[in-house]
Amino acid sequence: MFCKETEDSLQNMLVKLTHMYFKRAFAALKETDIHPKQVPLLGLLSTQEGQSQREISQALKISAPTVAVSIKRLEKSGILERRADEKDQRMSRIYLTEKGKAITEKVKSCIEESENMTFQGFSESELCLLRRFFAQMIDNLENDQIKE
Repeated sequence: MFCKETEDSLQNMLVKLTHMYFKRAFAALKETDIHPKQVPLLGLLSTQEGQSQREISQALKISAPTVAVSIKRLEKSGILERRADEKDQRMSRIYLTEKGKAITEKVKSCIEESENMTFQGFSESELCLLRRFFAQMIDNLENDQIKE
């Protein structure tokens, strides 16, 4: 039997917040043709181009098949390109195209706008405390992951 949840339970509020945030993110990113879950990949490549799929998978802590699918879709859209590694021709490295760099700038702008809207009215000390709470929740979940 499920516990009776009230609308102001932390669980309900977290689910509602996540749903609203992603709904807004989808709307904001619609014009860029970028899925919100592809944003971390673009962010990584905007600061560290030339990563291999394996390095991307490790850096973002997501499965290799998920990375492969995202890369394939972004490559098909002309946002990413593969280039052979200069030292090892068997390996390919992933780079943003000029189109990808322009879209990444739009995405960064959308994220900044969304973050500003989401956290408006919070003081610096409240944001600092919220960051600490988020970090602790992330640590809690990373340290107690269900074994696959």
